[in-house]
Amino acid sequence: MVKRIIIGTLVGLAVYGGGFLRAADKPADKTAIAVPTIAVMPFECRISGSAAEGLGRSVADLLSSQMSETGEFELADRGEINKIMGELKLSTSGLVTKESQLKIGQLTGAKIIITGSVFKNDDKNYVVAKIIGVETSRVIGASVSGSASPVELIPELKAKVAGIITNNAAKLLPAMVDRPSLIDELKKEIGDSAANKSVFVKIQERTLLNIDPAAETEMKKLLLALGFKVVETPDQADFRITGEGLAENSGHFKEFFSATARLEINLRARDNRLIASDRQVETVAGPAVNIASKDALAQAALILAKRIVPQIK
Repeated sequence: MVKRIIIGTLVGLAVYGGGFLRAADKPADKTAIAVPTIAVMPFECRISGSAAEGLGRSVADLLSSQMSETGEFELADRGEINKIMGELKLSTSGLVTKESQLKIGQLTGAKIIITGSVFKNDDKNYVVAKIIGVETSRVIGASVSGSASPVELIPELKAKVAGIITNNAAKLLPAMVDRPSLIDELKKEIGDSAANKSVFVKIQERTLLNIDPAAETEMKKLLLALGFKVVETPDQADFRITGEGLAENSGHFKEFFSATARLEINLRARDNRLIASDRQVETVAGPAVNIASKDALAQAALILAKRIVPQIK
């Protein structure tokens, strides 16, 4: 079952309702708004001694809490982040790789990761944060220092980090994936390989209000546009795309309703050989929770298709 592991925060090109929304992120129907997500990861502690034990996680917990309290940000559940790091066998130093950042983004829906380090030089403590655009690879730094303890420096760091995200959202955050652009991109990648290939698609989906085939419909439309033959029964298919999706109400983003969707899909060949298995978490806001739920599932489907479809060979 999908947990509310992460919800969204700030975006920006056009000012709307006191926050920033990327107008380019709106699909053609102008009902959906991308809700980028922030994950504050454990900071690396470079201070020795028993008093510093667990300091990196404490700094991350406090920074996450204070950013959430502003009302402008909703942050990942710290327990979920720790669980994911355990599953991926990541230490704080392992977060620097692009591969690990992307994996965290896929599993949590995070578009921005905040991590960093804590250290001491002479009589001053330093807390240095890195604000990382998961998909854009942009990295912006922020730091605070002083004679106060690292924990006491967090309010100043929070203000700097929040300002950086607000002022640099367009650099840090990707645009929503839209079907026409993805079709053009995939056509260049797969060429004529879709010809004479049949695909069966079945994704079990559920939203808060009803059962809705939003991801399945999006996947079918994309495959048809690419030239694949979409068939109604699995025994007719050269390939099968199956999976499960669930979208849940994740509260409000400004004056919109937001929903978080988790979608898991498998790609198998006719002989039942597993070719790919993948999952994606996405949060989208809209004028009603049912619209946001459908759009979140559809967006997750497009992102997964970008990774899965090239493997249909």
